Amino acid sequence: MSAAFLSRRSLLAGFAALPVGARAQTSPEQPEFYPIPVELLAGVDDIQGKVTFGNPQAEIRLYEFFDYNCGFCRQTARDIRPLLSTNKDMAITLVHYAVLGIPSIQAHRIALAFSRQKPKSYLEFHEKLYEVKGVKSDEPALALALKLGADKAQLLKDADSEPVTQAMMASARLGETLGFRATPSFLLGKEGYSGFLSLKQTQGVIDAYRKTL
Repeated sequence: MSAAFLSRRSLLAGFAALPVGARAQTSPEQPEFYPIPVELLAGVDDIQGKVTFGNPQAEIRLYEFFDYNCGFCRQTARDIRPLLSTNKDMAITLVHYAVLGIPSIQAHRIALAFSRQKPKSYLEFHEKLYEVKGVKSDEPALALALKLGADKAQLLKDADSEPVTQAMMASARLGETLGFRATPSFLLGKEGYSGFLSLKQTQGVIDAYRKTL
């Protein structure tokens, strides 16, 4: 598959929404922590470009802003099942934050379309796409989606649709508003963490937050 499978309009719309200066974290540097003003959190729960695992009504909701071409996001993808297994009172929401260029926009469009068509298989898709070697673009994303049972015609139609375009742009705007300049970045309550959190660090953040409830 090539970029021709997705319209130039949709790709340019996604590219125009990329946060200025956003990057993938390339070393295990200390994540930047900062409180986020409550007024900036309006609409977070209603953001379109997201997928939630666990109890969607959980009081503890960890948001991860991720990009499929981010190496540290590959590590955090492995932590989703262990975190949900250990913390039955929480949910993890993935926000499609395609900040690393056109290939990422392509992959995330296919991923969003797949999540709408086969939501129960999305976590498997998410984990397996990170196992693919090389750049994650529309080609590996589409191949994996079809392997997991997606309908190709509908998937491509949805990936190139206005709702997916709007979801991508909304996620980009939200991440920029929250000051997330690196992937992965996290939001828990009113606290933002820009940069990679290990499984141990993430559990510590969750435990500390739980004590405030």
